This record gives sequence, C-alpha cells and structure tokens, in this order.
Amino acid sequence: MKEEFIELTDGTRLQVRINFGTLYYLQKCKGFYAKTKKVEQKKKLRNDESFELAANIIYAVLRSNGKVVTQEEALQLMPPDTDSIQKLLNDFQEEYEKYSKKKQAKSYPMKK
Repeated sequence: MKEEFIELTDGTRLQVRINFGTLYYLQKCKGFYAKTKKVEQKKKLRNDESFELAANIIYAVLRSNGKVVTQEEALQLMPPDTDSIQKLLNDFQEEYEKYSKKKQAKSYPMKK
C-alpha cells in the first residue's frame, strides 16, 4: 500500500499508510457508508456531507496510523492545504476500490 508523509499542524510529521485499520475506523463513523453509496451512484453530495466524508476519512487515516485523536482533534491536526488533503483522499479512494473489488470477487462462487 502507498505510504506518504504529511506535516500535521502540531509540528509532527506522520507517515500515512492507508490500510485495513483505516477501513475499520471508517465503519465506526456514523453515516459513512450512506455517503459512499451516494458517491458511487454518481449523486452529488451536499457541502456538509462532503465535509463530513472528508472529516471521517482524515480521522480514520490518523487513527489507523497510530494517532489517538477524536474527530475534532483530527480536523485540527490536518493542515488546511487542500492539495495534501486531495492527495490523501485520492490515495484512499484507490485503496478502497481495490478492497471493494476483492470483496466483491469473494462473494461470487467459483465455477468448477
């Protein structure tokens, strides 16, 4: 899986890895799957839904990389640089799509 570094606002540099821990923390976030289904169906999210989705992903990434934070703290630690957030979201989307494809492939029975 891809690894990157982000500079947090508290001055620490965190090596970010998108992993299954990230997915675990996301499933704990309220309403995450409803928002992702909307995105998959190519429906437009409202501004507040988009912000909540990004906040959930930032929280899950920080938690799965060893930072013990609340959702509010995760938002405060993430730099306001939109380029780093966009790259983080793109990397997450790639890993999530790989995971979804593997999960879907496992659900189909193999032909003999």
